[in-house]
Amino acid sequence: MIKLLLAVMLSAWTLSTAATETIKIYSPYNAAHSATPALFRVVEQANASQSIYRFQVEFRPGGNQTIALRSMEPETGLAIIAPAFVENVRSGKLTEQDYVPVHAFGNACWAVITNKPLAGAKEFVAGGVGLGNATHLTALALGEKHGFDVRYILFKSNNDALVNMTGNNGVEFVIDKYESYQALKTKNPRMRMIAASCPSRLPQEPGIKTLAEQGVLAPYVFNITVAHRLMPRARRVAIADILNTATKNIGAQEIFELSATRPPVFDGVGAEEFYRDSVQLVEKLQNKYQSKINNAN
Repeated sequence: MIKLLLAVMLSAWTLSTAATETIKIYSPYNAAHSATPALFRVVEQANASQSIYRFQVEFRPGGNQTIALRSMEPETGLAIIAPAFVENVRSGKLTEQDYVPVHAFGNACWAVITNKPLAGAKEFVAGGVGLGNATHLTALALGEKHGFDVRYILFKSNNDALVNMTGNNGVEFVIDKYESYQALKTKNPRMRMIAASCPSRLPQEPGIKTLAEQGVLAPYVFNITVAHRLMPRARRVAIADILNTATKNIGAQEIFELSATRPPVFDGVGAEEFYRDSVQLVEKLQNKYQSKINNAN
């Protein structure tokens, strides 16, 4: 009887210790990024709600998202990406066929920032981290709408483009977080936000129209969690359910306050559909402006 009891206890202990599996989420950002507090909050809620998986955030900035993606363990890892920059992902070893969206926690409302008026402009110097990405495509679409040419300069990071923008002969157009616009405006009153790159207007700037309201077709920037397609489907579905339930339990308002976003909260299928639509829009615009992209920088 004692042996049987010990065997049962050992079996229960083995199951309990084996039940918790670490799932690392590789972020292309750093701890100071505006998306990080919301990500940490989702992970905290997800870990508190169950004991099957323990989610852990690892920072892998750089490489236009590819470092974070390549760090992902195929069967147990996740990564955060912004699909508006999917062309940068294609330049790495992983392609969009290699991963599947499982969770979206925020639709980042970025500011379209300039330091000179649009009216009468013949050319704008735009700066960003990749050819044909959200900044580049938005600049080209605005140029088509308002009749100006775009000269595009590549930088290692958006922050480098923002720093260059404060000079007299540097970048004149960027897309970045609203907090970046506020900081630039403090240093240089000439900085203007001319559009909101998101589905609805920023509550901080209700008088500034979205790109769509201005008749400009451009991709939104949003953060989505992806898993490698080699991850077993049952695990992927379970993780998607845990992360999306955690996000819903936190609530859209708290996520908004943490990350200055208007988050669409998806289930796994919704995230995949939104991701697919965003990629298709990026591809459509890249094809439309292919010659201008090829001639840039």
